[in-house]
Amino acid sequence: MHIKRYIIVSFILTSFSFCCFAENENEYFSNPDSMITENTSSKNPPLLKEEKKSIGFSGELTSAMINNVLLSSSTTDSLYTFTVCNLFLDARLKNMMKVFANIEIGINSQTNATTTYWRELFFDFNLDKKVYFRTGKQVLQWGRCYLWNPTDFINIEKIPFIRKIGYREGTYGVKVHVPFGTKYNLYSFIDTNGANKSEDASGAFKFEFLCGNTEMALSTWLKSQKSPAYGYDFSSRLFHIDLLGEISVSKDDISDRMIEENGVLRTGRLNGQWSPRASLAMTKYFDLGNFNDRISVTNEFFYNGTGYTDDVFGDNNIYSFSGTPISGTKKMFFLASGLYSQNYYSKYYDAVFISVGRFIVTDMTFNLNYIRNCNDNSGILSSGVTYKNLSDFSFGLLVNSFIGEQNREYSILNTKFDIELTVGITF
Repeated sequence: MHIKRYIIVSFILTSFSFCCFAENENEYFSNPDSMITENTSSKNPPLLKEEKKSIGFSGELTSAMINNVLLSSSTTDSLYTFTVCNLFLDARLKNMMKVFANIEIGINSQTNATTTYWRELFFDFNLDKKVYFRTGKQVLQWGRCYLWNPTDFINIEKIPFIRKIGYREGTYGVKVHVPFGTKYNLYSFIDTNGANKSEDASGAFKFEFLCGNTEMALSTWLKSQKSPAYGYDFSSRLFHIDLLGEISVSKDDISDRMIEENGVLRTGRLNGQWSPRASLAMTKYFDLGNFNDRISVTNEFFYNGTGYTDDVFGDNNIYSFSGTPISGTKKMFFLASGLYSQNYYSKYYDAVFISVGRFIVTDMTFNLNYIRNCNDNSGILSSGVTYKNLSDFSFGLLVNSFIGEQNREYSILNTKFDIELTVGITF
């Protein structure tokens, strides 16, 4: 029933848009995970761009070595070396149509196994430059904060705290964008990822508008057999501080969780309870030397209303697993059931991101980041440098320290710290 309502609403909005003014679609469909960018300067006449056909190939190759130093002396430290290569196809066709592909190939030195993933594969087209479509596998910009996006119910891979070597996995569906000048935008997305029948599909809708110097958006997410979720997000600037915020709420929990009843563990949802989530990020830039905004400091807070407050990982009691003859700890059931989502496990989180540009040399950046689970007092302190010169050669050194008692969220892997060394080339 919800899907039917969504389709009707989308149809009405799409029909209405035919009589409205439209902007350059590429300003809104830009993808932060894609290395290929397009010059959107107003000095380039759109007519010339849309008549020009071009096909571009490019890529990135990164070789990594990660050494994990474990807490326990009964096991040895582990070393991982692997290479990840992303190949991009960017074909610009007439009438502002576009084809984009991102294929990722990984080789693991321990097993010599080769993995191949289509991270993104989509096609852009439009109706009379008023309604813009993107169909295929894609990563969407749905949410504003840097790490936590409580309004994003679409993307299947969340933003990681420790930088990922490679690209995020896209989800499959159709995105529709209707711009109204520079102040209003309508977005909708029909998510068919993994859907075997129409009831398995979900839909999302967002209305984005400008109010003074503040950009806001109202959104909703709908799926059969689940309560709708509603979202609000904004970006603004106050007292020279950049502010980003998101909040979402649904009547029921839209994700499965672990439930204990009389010593039996099962998966289920918190039906009948409101499930609020919110994030707020504040960024301040500082000048250093002769350079403006050389240092940036960001503090981001996340409230997860349905997060766990009890000690799931540290509970050593034995429970029965519902529907099976198996018994074990909450940690075993929680991980085996696929219920764990890093950085979304507990109720309260806080993170700080510090970046210093032109560190020692012009092309080097120093980063110092920290994330803390405020419920179990575990965290990750991540520091290192990244370097990329004009020859497109890159180098990175990162040290991640896992802080907290054993069997907490960020210490469940029994790792004291790891050292990550990467070299790469863009071609």
